[in-house]
Amino acid sequence: MNLVALTGAGISKASGIPTFTEMGDLREKLSRTYFKNNPKDFYEILLRMKNLIDDAKPNPAHRALSKYDVPIVTMNIDGLHKKAGSKNVIEIHGNLEYVKCPCCNKLYDFNVVKDSIYCKSCNSLLEPNVVLYGDNIPLYFNAVNLIGSADELLVIGTSFYTSTALELSDRARYSGIKVTIINENAEVNVPKYLDNIFAGRDG
Repeated sequence: MNLVALTGAGISKASGIPTFTEMGDLREKLSRTYFKNNPKDFYEILLRMKNLIDDAKPNPAHRALSKYDVPIVTMNIDGLHKKAGSKNVIEIHGNLEYVKCPCCNKLYDFNVVKDSIYCKSCNSLLEPNVVLYGDNIPLYFNAVNLIGSADELLVIGTSFYTSTALELSDRARYSGIKVTIINENAEVNVPKYLDNIFAGRDG
């Protein structure tokens, strides 16, 4: 059986990263419009998220997906799947590893924005490597293709508030792919589910 996981904020809750719902008006502030109008405040918000992410460690749900080498499409920008050792991860909303100058295409480590949010070479406003509300998703069809190759889609920790999660799950269903949803206590239920699926296969 070919299993693919689609993960949202709920999988990282046990790692100490709050979901958007728990972070008040953060969702509105992660928009293209807010970034253009309030770049300094926007980057202060991302820096606070970056500090949370840097301190966070993968929990048993991340580690179980890595252990069984399950390919992952994630809506999270926390990088915890990669920290857990997963190799096949599509981060459809990007990550906080770097920022990019839209004019001279230079890449900088994300932490450069602690000093300045402008490019050192041409003084253009640096772009985050994050898909904001109002943006297209560059890796959307990579995600569609990966999910389309599955026999089962394991959806973990998503409220389906994000239309992307709903679209990808619906596409899978319409294609005849089994969709299993684990939204509560992912750190307990995901390892248990995967252990059951893969039990005996190693032998």
